[in-house]
Amino acid sequence: MLWWFHLSALGGLNVTALLAVGVTAWLVAARCWRLALVWCLVFGGAMLVAAASQMAFIGWGIGIRALSFTGFSGHAARAGAVFPVALFLLVERQPRPMRVAAVAVGGLLAAAVALARVQVGAHAPSEALSGCMLGLGAAALFLARARAAQDCSPRPLLLGLLAATILLPRADLAYSHQWLTAAALALSGRDRVY
Repeated sequence: MLWWFHLSALGGLNVTALLAVGVTAWLVAARCWRLALVWCLVFGGAMLVAAASQMAFIGWGIGIRALSFTGFSGHAARAGAVFPVALFLLVERQPRPMRVAAVAVGGLLAAAVALARVQVGAHAPSEALSGCMLGLGAAALFLARARAAQDCSPRPLLLGLLAATILLPRADLAYSHQWLTAAALALSGRDRVY
């Protein structure tokens, strides 16, 4: 069971937010300004959708009872958005089969994080699957744009961040769910979770 917790933690803010910032820094350092902006908008948009869906349930009870859906899994969404993009950028100068394989490995890692969220009891299957699909959709939007912009990769920066985030301890220091809960309760005017 401990394995599932470690795998689940790969979708935590302390891993995925650092990688998302690393992707942005990588693109800015390579002077790929437009692509950096596309990344920020696509990633930020997906995370906004995930957060809004969770807040809608916490504050107002908006969800889908038949599917046990209370909002997109943020861990799965972040993993789906970040891992395929980071791995693609690591091999973007390589032949197409290598790039496709890197994106596939990133997608499989994101799917594993989504499965782990269900296994540790953090999310229902509908929430984990939809979160993963949201993140993978964001990655696909970015990658469709990134194909047109070659050579945007100061490799050591992102390679170091990728290694550090995967190898570092998994304690999630940022309690994003508590932040979302506090914001939802403040906006809805309720004194407790729906």
